[in-house]
Amino acid sequence: MDPWTYLGPLGLALVLGLAVGAEREWQGKPAGMRTHALIAVGTCLFVLAGRHGFPETVPGTPGVDPARIAAQVVTGIGFLGAGVIFFNKNIVHGMTTAASIWSTTAIALACGAGLYWAAVAVAVAQLVVVAGLAPVEDALAHHAKHAGRLQIHYTSSAALAAAISKCTEEGFRVTEMQGENGDGYERVTDFVLSGRGQVSELTVKLRTIEGIEGVKYHEEDSDAL
Repeated sequence: MDPWTYLGPLGLALVLGLAVGAEREWQGKPAGMRTHALIAVGTCLFVLAGRHGFPETVPGTPGVDPARIAAQVVTGIGFLGAGVIFFNKNIVHGMTTAASIWSTTAIALACGAGLYWAAVAVAVAQLVVVAGLAPVEDALAHHAKHAGRLQIHYTSSAALAAAISKCTEEGFRVTEMQGENGDGYERVTDFVLSGRGQVSELTVKLRTIEGIEGVKYHEEDSDAL
């Protein structure tokens, strides 16, 4: 079989997955370029293995279905991938690892089906995507869109004003501010922020302001704000 029979579709799936993932990364969503690329190329390989991976089987042979076990693998691997995704402090972890498990399963299935060049191509693509795209994702993260609630614990009005100024300086807009809560030494105010930038860096800088006792950020769906 001509290698381009499967290398062509795999390459197209990879490019399209990267394109969709880049847009999601730009919008600040948890599943970015690497996750989308791995899922796209893995899914394509699953389909190609089902179409071209069992040429020695005579179609219509009673009781013979070599793709049946492969189909069960596709179903079962979803549960394994879901097990490595977890949510902690408003951040989703493990998306790329789950997509890598999915893609690796497709590689193994292709090896078993005899599509050796396709398996090698996807393995190389997976290594490039996982290792090589990390700096690209980091660069996009510095300009990703974010929207959420920022809770600030402070001791003076000057500290609160400095915090608002720092948010603006870092490229974020305060679209809403709730009233002060708390009595005595420490008070609490909630902001609704929107903008593009690195939220983790913003919170670190806010904590260095004199009079800021604590900062908590909760990401919300930017489409809803």
